[in-house]
Amino acid sequence: MDALREHSVRLGGIRARIAPGETESIPDRPWERSFEEWEALEPRRRYARHWRTPFLYAVTLALTPLALLVGIPVALIILLGQRNLDKILFKQERVGRRGRLFTVFKFRTMRGGADADITDAERVTTFGRLLRNTHLDEVPQFINVLRGDMCLIGPRPEMSSIESWAAKSIPGFSERLVLSPGITGWAQITQGYAADGDAEAYSRKLSMNRAYRERLSFRMDLEILIRTVLWMLLRRGWRPEGFFETKIQATSGTGQPAP
Repeated sequence: MDALREHSVRLGGIRARIAPGETESIPDRPWERSFEEWEALEPRRRYARHWRTPFLYAVTLALTPLALLVGIPVALIILLGQRNLDKILFKQERVGRRGRLFTVFKFRTMRGGADADITDAERVTTFGRLLRNTHLDEVPQFINVLRGDMCLIGPRPEMSSIESWAAKSIPGFSERLVLSPGITGWAQITQGYAADGDAEAYSRKLSMNRAYRERLSFRMDLEILIRTVLWMLLRRGWRPEGFFETKIQATSGTGQPAP
């Protein structure tokens, strides 16, 4: 579960603005592989090949009424603030299974209008911060799951620009695209968010996604689902950039809060 940049992306410390409604145009797709290469990366365990899809489909159907029960009131609250039906959902192009591009949906959590002097964290609304911290902003991705763009469990889909950078900078990073992207996943619940352009963090993400693919089992998927619920209840979701650094700086050398 990663944090969406609603109007900007950051690569290697450089920020580029994206106009609302536009998608990124990537001239090349370094994540692409041949059919044979993708087939060689497919998980081989019996659960992955025969039982995982029907299991996750059944869980998705069971959770869909709950998603509607939560999503409809959230959508109405956002509508009251935005006063525009078109601004309830945020849409962005992502890289999915085997490199196929698709549009991901998420509840809008930022105020409209990009300003070079205002960071993304400052544009997040109070309600939007609650949605991000509990991951409820990702409820609309059930639409992506039902459409076949995503799966309940899998690696998080990246923006085209981030995927392109990671594919070039971190060998093997795009191996994870052999699986359908997920709303939650092993890397999401063990690492959390990886800052855009952070090669070390994305290397760890590669290791975790690779471990999931190689060890994929019913027990592992069940553990991810349970830990995801705990992650949401503990509100261990998105935090503004510099949040933890600010917390550290706010304490004195004795570990007590600074006056």
